[in-house]
Amino acid sequence: MTPTIVHRFEIPLREALDLLVGDERAGASAGWKIAVEGDALVVDLVEPWAERSIAVPPDFDHEKLLAMIVAGEFRLPPAEPPPPLPPADQEESPPRKGGPVAQKAGILCNEGAFRLWAEVQTPDAARAFIYRRCGVESRVDLDYEEEAATKFREMCLEYQVWLEMPDP
Repeated sequence: MTPTIVHRFEIPLREALDLLVGDERAGASAGWKIAVEGDALVVDLVEPWAERSIAVPPDFDHEKLLAMIVAGEFRLPPAEPPPPLPPADQEESPPRKGGPVAQKAGILCNEGAFRLWAEVQTPDAARAFIYRRCGVESRVDLDYEEEAATKFREMCLEYQVWLEMPDP
């Protein structure tokens, strides 16, 4: 006869381990093995290899150890606390990346009309022109410094007006 499932309880594994053995123990383990042995649910927590493991001699008296544990005479030392995390204010900020303003500056440097307007010959000279005009050291700064972005927009407006002027 096939048993019929009447109720099913599903608990996320990490949550179940936290409830069964405690968050500090489950979180510090490298893994776990769960089995049913007789009427008992057995949870084996695994430490990182050779970190706190010891070899058990063949003549080790398991029954004596169990009796000591039950009597409260034997306790494992608490797990070593994890190394402290660096304070939030000391964390390195992610590297700044160029956004749309930096991209537009890069495009302008390669436009012949922009170089003609800026009175420079090469894309590198156009880049130096933008840096001087906007007071930056990198195109990336144009996306992060408001004053530089404002100067860049004003420069783009001047260039746009120049482009739309009729040829003499």
